[in-house]
Amino acid sequence: MLARTEWSELTRKLDWEFTYVKESDVYPAAVSGRPWLEHRCWEEWEEPFRTNYQEYVRTQSKKDSSLFAVRDAIGKKEDYQSLDKAWLNGLKMHAAVLPLAEFAAVIGNLRAARFGRDSAWRTMALLGALDEMRHTQIPLLLMHELVKWDRQFDWTHKFYHTNNWVSIAARHLTDEMLLMSNPIEFAVATNFVFETGFTNLQFIGLSSLAQKAGDKMFEKMVTSIQSDEARHAQIGPPVLEIICKQDPTYAQYLLDKWFWRSWHLFSILTGFSMDYFTPLKARGPSFKEFMQEWVISQYLESLAQYGLKKPWYWDVFLQSLDHYHHMVYASAYTYRSTVWFDFVVPSPAERRWLRHKYPGSWEDFDAIWENINKRWEKTDPKNDFGVHGTAIVSFCDLCQVVLSEGTPKKNSARTLHHDGKKYIFCCEPCEWIFKSEPERYANHKDIVKKVLAGEAPGNVIALIQKYFGLDISTWGKDSYGGCYPWIQRQDNGGST
Repeated sequence: MLARTEWSELTRKLDWEFTYVKESDVYPAAVSGRPWLEHRCWEEWEEPFRTNYQEYVRTQSKKDSSLFAVRDAIGKKEDYQSLDKAWLNGLKMHAAVLPLAEFAAVIGNLRAARFGRDSAWRTMALLGALDEMRHTQIPLLLMHELVKWDRQFDWTHKFYHTNNWVSIAARHLTDEMLLMSNPIEFAVATNFVFETGFTNLQFIGLSSLAQKAGDKMFEKMVTSIQSDEARHAQIGPPVLEIICKQDPTYAQYLLDKWFWRSWHLFSILTGFSMDYFTPLKARGPSFKEFMQEWVISQYLESLAQYGLKKPWYWDVFLQSLDHYHHMVYASAYTYRSTVWFDFVVPSPAERRWLRHKYPGSWEDFDAIWENINKRWEKTDPKNDFGVHGTAIVSFCDLCQVVLSEGTPKKNSARTLHHDGKKYIFCCEPCEWIFKSEPERYANHKDIVKKVLAGEAPGNVIALIQKYFGLDISTWGKDSYGGCYPWIQRQDNGGST
């Protein structure tokens, strides 16, 4: 057999000049993306890490064998039952959001495998599709055995098939990023911004937290997935480099748009896990510190490499680091029965930790949790709806998350009249994205609009059961039923 070095370069680039059809017919602009360029402009596309199918299969086989060995050793129900309650709910959250989003990424990669403008790019996209299929299957397989023990784990598969408000927000992002985007926008949004900018580093951080929390199975799962992401994420930079040469304004727009779109979902998933669901003794840096050390510096260095600017809303983003995930967590706790995982009230020691990590903002949030504690003191144990919201809240018409930008003292919501309709946004960047492409977003109905149109029930309990797909065995609760050692209740017999 020929040595790899003798044939690999010959097989990487298999493009040719078309003789009986135009190049624009083979790669139409509507599907291939803009800017539409002749292939000669894409010939410089180079991936820094090169592999072939034979090497790919051999490597993936070894990784799967290693993963399944860990599952057989420490992936049983009893192993999960020994984990901290709060950590388990972070696991349920990630397990639901991850797999079918990865499946949507299969489709995005396959579109690039057909319509990407260079053969080496198309090959990498095909291997990326195989990666994402693997990332779909792994959590579905690992969490399936836990459904008999805890039905909330059933949302690992069920999540994207429901009208739950979190699912609607996640679909709104992933459908646009992974299913609707042409190969150029997909490469920038998914490979460069979401994977290189956020999730590759997120998986490293979550793996470290899982190790400290004693969850060896989750640690192994995210480490195995991250090694795939690191390879196919490299599709993004060479695509971005070519776009910057041809249309730097468009390149800047795509980066600014998708950084903000990715930020909201990433902040909720990772911020909840790092600052609330990880046991205090296992915590390291706060979510803000993680962002500053790993994500922000790396992203700004990447932008500078291509002569691009940081997003125009950078000051808004930096303020959001101090507030956004705390705002959403407090909101979600107040309406915890609308989601599929449970919540915990931060303990006095955890609140001191949060005050230390967020000295400029935590004071406002501490007052919220103090109020929640007082409500639990006046409420019977396990009576979740005694410390729960009752009115339907408003959602952003862009990101579809509850209006949680700004601070507890200053709401940053904005309204816009467009084509005879009124829209509301959680912040200026969300409004800017909507105004830049209203044809993409104007016709989407959030929960409130569906209630007003009679398409969803207005009563919160009916909404939870009939529209969100939850029942009493699966809807979110306080993990301890409000029975915390620092809660002092009064009954007829005195203090309890």
